[in-house]
Amino acid sequence: MSPSLRNWMTAFMLLVPLILGATVAAVTSLDPARSWSSADEPAAAPAPVPTTELVDARRAAGEAGAQAGFLATGTGELKDGVAEMRSGAEALPQQFAEAVTGAQQLHQGLIELQAGVGQLGTGANDIADGVGNAVDQVIGFGALQGQLLGTLDATLEEIGDTEDPVLVEARARLLELRGQVEMIRLDGPLADQLQALKDGSRDLANQLGVPGYAFHDGVYSATRGAQDLSYGLTQAQGGVDEAVAGVEKLDEGAQRIDDMATRTQDRIGDVQRALPATMTAAGETEAEGEILGLSPMFALLIASLALIGGAFAGATRRWWVLAAAVPALTAAGLILLWLVGVGATTQTLAWSALVLALGVLASATATRALLGVFGVVGGSLSAAVLGLVQLGLVGWVWRNLTTAEVSGAWQIVANLSPLSWATAGLTTAGNDASPGVLWLALGVLGGMAVVGLVGGALDRQGAQKDAVAVEAL
Repeated sequence: MSPSLRNWMTAFMLLVPLILGATVAAVTSLDPARSWSSADEPAAAPAPVPTTELVDARRAAGEAGAQAGFLATGTGELKDGVAEMRSGAEALPQQFAEAVTGAQQLHQGLIELQAGVGQLGTGANDIADGVGNAVDQVIGFGALQGQLLGTLDATLEEIGDTEDPVLVEARARLLELRGQVEMIRLDGPLADQLQALKDGSRDLANQLGVPGYAFHDGVYSATRGAQDLSYGLTQAQGGVDEAVAGVEKLDEGAQRIDDMATRTQDRIGDVQRALPATMTAAGETEAEGEILGLSPMFALLIASLALIGGAFAGATRRWWVLAAAVPALTAAGLILLWLVGVGATTQTLAWSALVLALGVLASATATRALLGVFGVVGGSLSAAVLGLVQLGLVGWVWRNLTTAEVSGAWQIVANLSPLSWATAGLTTAGNDASPGVLWLALGVLGGMAVVGLVGGALDRQGAQKDAVAVEAL
């Protein structure tokens, strides 16, 4: 394999960790701001010198954010409940109109029923009079029955045992008539039934046509009640429209309240985002723990110095220079971190040392690959231009991230540079923040370092083989 091809392959493979890191960060929404704050409690970059007042301010902002969250949840439920009530109230006017129509129809029907009852009362009274007269006559006929039997008996006695054919025939007819009259029973149960018929017909007539009786008064009361119901519903119909309008206004008010609560929550979030973060050692609270803090801009400057030093070491193409530069630049970076950081611990410095060492190796091997591809002059110019571009781009992105949100596209572009990952790793270690950012930064820088070292070793072996082959010729 030719040296040029090996250098091109090494340069291409150096891009793979950067692309993978940017992809993972984009897919998992791993905001660089997580290197000093959490997603639940966003904050601006740590202040260079955190104070007790700043700690108190962040604590107050956090409590206000929690209360605003509860308020937003409550107003959201209020808005949903009022919206549901409005949805039900919108059908109320039509339903109420149907009730008014039904009440009017009921009133009209009862009026017609009342008129019919009046007519029935008149007819029932006539029937009761007729039944009463008939029953009185029938019962009166019972009183005449005895007189009729007495008269028949006297007549039969006068006829006696005569043999006159005419009288004999008359006597037979009188006996037959007497038997028929005697069979008519108008007293006892029959008389009671006739009297009950008379009383029942009269009571029916009274119920239908005489005031004071239950049925007559009930029909009239029902008619008046239906009239009052119809009138009341008609009068209340306008109130229903007003009530529906009130519910609509209530819904609009609930929406405005929810919007205000949401805006308040967002503004408190902006305040939290603008307040510099204050970190403490793991397992300690802000009130009792030692405050930790490393400004991302300090981390950016330290990472820039380390990577620039690594680039110069890689440009020499001497392994012993790189071997000496890695610990030297790492130590220099740790000294700067100790000077500008707040509350640095052994663990913080250890992780920072690993980030710095891998960053120096990544920068050195990348510079060496550029020199191998474009030559000494072209590679040096390319390294200088790319270094300035990534310094400006990454610096702009991280400077804006310290106080505000930055679009995902710019974050992806910045994550395609080793300087951004070195800055993220140092910031995370210095603030004891999300380990995900730190591990991803170590993975990207470590991947570049391994690829660059392996590529350099293969290039050196290839050069030695080429030299041996030339000597053999």
